Amino acid sequence: MPSLDNSTSNSYYFLEGGGEMGELIRSYNWAASPVGPPSSWPQSLRTTLAIMLRSAFPMFIFWGKDHLCFYNDAYRPSLGNNGKHPAIGKSAIDVWPEIWHFIGPLIHQVISTGKAAWFEDHYLPIFRNGKLEDVYWTFSYSPIYGDQGTIEGVLVTCTETTEKVNNHLRLIESEKRFQRLIREATIGIIILIGPEMTVQDANSSYCALINKRAEELIGKPLFDVIPETAENFLVLLRKVRETGEPLYLCDCPYFVLAEGLKKEGFLNIVYQPYREDDGRISGVVAMCQDVTEQVIAKKKLQESEAQFQLMANSIVQMIWVTDPQGMHEWYNQRWYDFTGASIEETEGEGWSSMFHPDDRERAWEKWRYSLSTGHPYEVEYRLRKKTGEYVWVLGRAEPIFNSEGKITRWFGTCTDINEQKKLQKQKEEFISIASHELKTPLTSLKASLQIMQREFNKEEHLKPILTKMLKSSNVHADKLSRLVNDLLDVTKIDQGQLVLNKTSFILRDLAKSCSETIQLGTSVNIELSGDLDVEVFGDYQKLEQVLINLLSNSIKYARTSEKILICAERINDFIKVSVEDFGPGIPKEKQEHLFGIYYRADPGGHQYSGLGLGLYICSTIVENHGGLIGVESELGKGSTFWFTIPMTVQAKLL
Repeated sequence: MPSLDNSTSNSYYFLEGGGEMGELIRSYNWAASPVGPPSSWPQSLRTTLAIMLRSAFPMFIFWGKDHLCFYNDAYRPSLGNNGKHPAIGKSAIDVWPEIWHFIGPLIHQVISTGKAAWFEDHYLPIFRNGKLEDVYWTFSYSPIYGDQGTIEGVLVTCTETTEKVNNHLRLIESEKRFQRLIREATIGIIILIGPEMTVQDANSSYCALINKRAEELIGKPLFDVIPETAENFLVLLRKVRETGEPLYLCDCPYFVLAEGLKKEGFLNIVYQPYREDDGRISGVVAMCQDVTEQVIAKKKLQESEAQFQLMANSIVQMIWVTDPQGMHEWYNQRWYDFTGASIEETEGEGWSSMFHPDDRERAWEKWRYSLSTGHPYEVEYRLRKKTGEYVWVLGRAEPIFNSEGKITRWFGTCTDINEQKKLQKQKEEFISIASHELKTPLTSLKASLQIMQREFNKEEHLKPILTKMLKSSNVHADKLSRLVNDLLDVTKIDQGQLVLNKTSFILRDLAKSCSETIQLGTSVNIELSGDLDVEVFGDYQKLEQVLINLLSNSIKYARTSEKILICAERINDFIKVSVEDFGPGIPKEKQEHLFGIYYRADPGGHQYSGLGLGLYICSTIVENHGGLIGVESELGKGSTFWFTIPMTVQAKLL
């Protein structure tokens, strides 16, 4: 770059003003440049420079054979903060090497032809601010004639339009995304323009709704194509267009005629005003989702629920339904007739106030357990009638699951069992009295039999018939004794007098003692396995009663089983004891009742003796130990009765 020459005259009219660029031009050492000092410049250059420096529009001059550069303050920002500026007096090819392939031929064209060139929003990247930037320009290249009538230079007038072009490109891309959204949307979308609702665009989902092709719709008033829908929808669409207020329609019925056939269903519809770039409303965007299957399913569900309520209101039981959290949603009429309560009084958890105070917490505890585990709910409690009297009812509930295995609601019943409870109480009182009354003579009878046995043992020539009769009497006396003891145990249970004397003992000792006792009168092989050497904490005699009962049942009911297995298994802080046989098994419908009082798997009573108390007593003993009891059985393969009891603290640490 030639050095600046401060001696350059500042008195030339054509170099006056011009701000920063005027000062640079005036200070430049033009004498050392191909164009020479300003005093020698032709009038055409002087005039053009004067116009350029005083113009507020960006201008640039290429002058002479080397296309030396001049530009004004308005053009200066286009060069960036650093890089090309100052370019005054430099050759164009040195200033613009990155675009010389374009502007070089363009300058030559203008000079050789004398015709101006014009470009609008032309992409022409330039190097500025330390990098090559994508820039768009609107510009013209015009010839500058010298004093001799030949073209000596080119005047460039230009403005950078990068922001304008980028905004336009963003708008185009946005429009493309919008169009792609419409095309690919799974719901039907149609754009309607003008009061006649002329179709501007419609996606394939909308076309499928009305059984039409896009070419049958585009550019035509919608209701000329599907006139049968005008009565229901044209007024609504015009209202949205006129008011600018969106409209939402749910489960809206519709029908169209396609090839002579009527297609009908239900839609969820959204009508939105369609606005132009200036905000003016020109039409409506309609979005339609086919909900025919959902509406039909909903109607079927409503019909099913109506039928259910009709049926539920016709039976004598009280029926109720709750949500997954246990909040009551519905009761049948029987409930309101029985309790005399209003709907408001029994909403949510209001029903619990009708429980007898002594039963409320127990029923709540079982209900909370069922809600947290999903296990069926069953409890007996006293419920207040509309007369103020408390009567016994049996409450039951089962969870209802959806296809994903989640609980959607609970279905429950309340059955009046007051009369049964009265009869049961009378029976229990009779059993209590009878068992105690039988205990004394039975004890005397057994003592008499023992004395007779000792006397018979002294006789050397005793008749065989007497020995047989005495043995039979002892057997029947033992059987009667067991029945009386069972009845006494039940009485203690009912009166809350079943006392446990807990101690620590080794489980193997209990299992071995029980198996040896049982094997005295049978040929069945009893095998022991598992974690039997663990120390447990419980009432030895009561647990012995449980295990002997389970073993006796296996021998009694599984006579074809050649062996019985006693197995122990640790489960967290408990030990699980199982008694497995390989007999005929127990039907599934009977298994849930096995531990109920007076229940017998053989209800006819013809084959096996007993009152159906053994397993009930066993379950009570195990539950009082804090354990569980249950059965697993498969017909033809056998049964496994099991119970759990807690281990001692020392055993838990092992």
